Parts: sequence; structure tokens; C-alpha cells
Amino acid sequence: MRSFPASTLGLLLLATPLSAQSWCAPRTADTGYVALTGVTLWDGTGAPARTGTTILLHGERIAGVFADGAQPLPAGTSVRTLPGKYVIPGLIDTHVHVGSDVSGEDARVRADRRLCRALLGGITAVRDMAGDTRALASLKRDAKVGDIAAPDIYFAALFAGPAFFSDPRTAQASAGETPGSLPGMRAIDSTTDLRQVVAEARGTGATAIKLYAALTPPLVGAVTAEARRQGMLVWAHAAMTEVSPMEMVEAGVEVLSHGSLAARQLGREGYAALVKDSSTGALRPLDGPPFDSLYAEMRRRGTILEPTLFIYSDERASLQRIAARITARAHARGVTLVAGTDSLGSGDEGPWQPPNLHEELRLLVSLGGLSTSDALAAATRNAARAIGATADRGTVEPGKLADLVVLGADPIANIGNTGTPAWVVKRGAMYPAGAAIGQ
Repeated sequence: MRSFPASTLGLLLLATPLSAQSWCAPRTADTGYVALTGVTLWDGTGAPARTGTTILLHGERIAGVFADGAQPLPAGTSVRTLPGKYVIPGLIDTHVHVGSDVSGEDARVRADRRLCRALLGGITAVRDMAGDTRALASLKRDAKVGDIAAPDIYFAALFAGPAFFSDPRTAQASAGETPGSLPGMRAIDSTTDLRQVVAEARGTGATAIKLYAALTPPLVGAVTAEARRQGMLVWAHAAMTEVSPMEMVEAGVEVLSHGSLAARQLGREGYAALVKDSSTGALRPLDGPPFDSLYAEMRRRGTILEPTLFIYSDERASLQRIAARITARAHARGVTLVAGTDSLGSGDEGPWQPPNLHEELRLLVSLGGLSTSDALAAATRNAARAIGATADRGTVEPGKLADLVVLGADPIANIGNTGTPAWVVKRGAMYPAGAAIGQ
């Protein structure tokens, strides 16, 4: 059995030149057994962190999790001793866009680098919330088989009313074809053959339908029912112009994005007045009915809320205050929350920076009232449920994918400690993370 102390492991990981190209060279999992020993493990199951833990990997899967020395290791196991390190499940950003403008900002070479830098920041899977499914299918395939160093990608096909397809973004994501005509970027109305278009959306490699704009409550309900019949998830903003948050929930949409939009439960005029007055602190309308009824129904149905606190910049501080209040209230009422950014971050050139998900986690704690463990759950266990991947991801348990983040400091003591990972394990392949390669 080969044994490598933590210091030697670091040297092995850093054996290649630290150019941007070498950072992003894809790695493969060890074909034998690898044991990470001496770690403190927060496994994402809801159990408290465990010190002195061994995580046994075999290929791209977790073969065992047990106390150090509690079980014999298979012959030939490579033992990597990591005293003082903390391990959490691989993080999942539940709201990114990496294929919206494939001929420009999201050109393949830039998307590859951006995804790699996110992986080095601890993100092992992402939920892409609509783009050019032709490009996303290629990225998804290459990330899954290890041809690129990138998080695994779960993406949606977008359905919206015909009026939406004058938006210039739809032309970018439908380049070469008429906006609204592609299976992954589809205009629908009451005459659409939903069985056919949902089947075509599945054929793109999408695992979900994103309902976006210019739709009515009956159409939202009809699409959601057909998508569920065909085994697809349905994701949407928390409200549309003609569809309230409660109507989204009652239709069966699984994940609602953007916490501020849940305030549209007040109606159009009530929402506009709230945004106008929120700078003065007048947020009392967000408490009590009709919101408690909304949260109760979300909890009953298992509807997930994705607050995206990160995207509300200083110029939109009023929306952040609204989203934070809704986040805190929904959390207190038992609604499941997930962590998403709407902006993956980390750039595609220059010094490595932590991806934006780490700031979202900080905001969920500082503004949304979550505990550090609840914030971690929002980016792991809950996020895996949002993408329909709980069989493979979200917790550190035998049989699941070996997606792990190795940290130098305790994230339960300080959620900011997620932002400086030492190593990242994705499908059993170990990468030097941002903190290891230098910033």
C-alpha cells in the first residue's frame, strides 16, 4: 500500500507548471483504490461533521466512508493522509449561463476556461438556465467523459411565448435559425403540440424545461404536466407578468428562481410599490398572508426556491433587501433553498478568483439568515435535488460520485472558508484548487 502525506500530495499536484493551460488540463481518476484519511467530513446528509474520517474512492465513485482504521483497506490502496483538512461534497451552482452567446462571450475556448476555473473553485456541477442547447450538449458530453476539466452540466430547454422571441438574446442562442424554432429555444402557445415539443427538447440532452416569459397560467400548467409525463423537470422564474408565484407552485414547477420575484405575490401594483418603498425599510408587506400561504404550499409540494442574492448589485440594493427578507421567511417556514448565482464568475483569464457561488453562500448566511450548515446544504444536498441528481451527487456516501472539496479550514465555523479550497475531486480525479495554485 502506497502512502503519501499531505505535504507530498501537494507537491504531486503541483508538479506541472502553473500556467493557465496546465491548470485546466483534464485529469483522470486513479483506476485503483484511493483513501483520503484523517479528514473532518461534513457529508451533507444532515449528520454533524465527523473527525478522523477515511473516504475510500474507487474510480469515479465513493467506495466507503468510515472512521480511520475502522476497516481494512483493499490491497494496493493509495493512502493520502490529510490531517487538519475538511471535506465537503462537491458544490453545485444552480443558476449559470455558459452557452448563451456561443459566437461571442460564450465562445467555446472561453467557456472551457470559465468552467475549468469554476471547477478549481470547488464547483463540480452546474445547472445551466437556458442557452444554445447545441453548444451545451457538447459541453455536457465533454465534461462528463473528462475531455475537459469542468463541472458536470445539467441544462434546460427554454419555452416562452412568441412575444419573447424579439429579445436579441434569443437570436444569439438560436444563431443560424429563426428564434423560437429550435427544440432548445422554443416559442409556444395554446395551439402547440406540447407532447411533440417536449419530446424534441428531451432530444437536445436537456433534463428540464425552463418556462420563461409571455405565458399564461393554463399554459404553464399544461407544459409542466407534459414535462413530468416525459420525465423532465420544470424550472422557472418565481413569477411572470401573467403568472403569480402561487400559480407557478400550483402548476407544479419544481424550482423557482430569484427571490425578489416571489414578492409579486402582492400583485403587479403591490410589487411596484414595494420596490419603490423598500429603500425606506418598508418591507412589512412581505410578512404574513399571502406569503405564509405561499410558503406553506411550497413546503407541501416540495417546491424549491433559488434566491440568487448575489445578482442584486448595489444599484439594485432594494431588490436584494426584498430577496433577503423572502429568503429568511421562506427558510423559517421550511421551504427548501438552493444556491445559485446567475453569474458563474471566475472569468476566463488573469489571476484565478473564487467563483461567485462562495459569495452567494456568504450572503445566504449574512442576509438570508441561514446557518452555515444550511447554506452548505443549499449548494450540495438541496442543489442535487434541484437538478434531479440525488442518486449521484449532493452527499458523501458510498456509491455516489467522488465529487469532493478539500478545505484547509472549517466551513461550519466560517462559511467564507469554502472560498479557498485546497483540492477538488471531480468524478474521482483530483485537481489542485485555487488556493493550491495561487491567486
